[in-house]
Amino acid sequence: MNSTRFTNPAAIILAAGRSSRMGATKPLMLIDDMPMLMYAANAFRAAGIDYIIVVTGFDAECVAALAREGALHPVHNSNFDKGMFTSVCAGIEAVPDEFDSAFVLPVDIPFVSPETLKRLQTSANREHGADAKERGAASAGGMDGMPAAARSWPIVIPRHKGKPGHPPLIHRSIFGQLRGWRGPDGLGGFLKAQSSLVAYLDVEDPFILRDIDTPDDMQKIISDRNLHGAAMPYT
Repeated sequence: MNSTRFTNPAAIILAAGRSSRMGATKPLMLIDDMPMLMYAANAFRAAGIDYIIVVTGFDAECVAALAREGALHPVHNSNFDKGMFTSVCAGIEAVPDEFDSAFVLPVDIPFVSPETLKRLQTSANREHGADAKERGAASAGGMDGMPAAARSWPIVIPRHKGKPGHPPLIHRSIFGQLRGWRGPDGLGGFLKAQSSLVAYLDVEDPFILRDIDTPDDMQKIISDRNLHGAAMPYT
């Protein structure tokens, strides 16, 4: 594989789901007077990622209006009821040609640190793969053991305490493979099937693993953020 550079990434926020367990449209829910969608968007902006696609589905008009108000780029997924992977594909298809890669983040994982996002891009661009910690060991990272100088990895995934999280950073060179995936388990299934293309970056960011599905989840994650001394950020 030729050297894969991540010089101009876009971001995709998946915001199409019905939010049935939450009982309200999650992208629009206020956390300290700011919608959940904007926490995710502002984290990307704080990391220097300015082109942000929002994939809509359920309650599309309201979510798209919020996206446009925030200078984001809404894209409607008419097949959102067929699963999240349809939104992943809709987002990937909407990435303009000038962007060489894309982060993919569900809207209900809104508190990923901008520093994590910056490190993902930096790690992806290290020609010699930095060190084993950031490239991931072959046994844990699913790579084929080739020397870092001999190849690069078109997918980089953050990992916290051995657990992979969000958002993956995916290079355009495999967008077509991703859109053509017909196997099980959507994006997760694709990443598992293509494990030889994946590198992992270990981060001290527990919020890459924390999604918000219920009101209880929201209260717990806000409490945990306060315990970590994190302000409710990125405004």
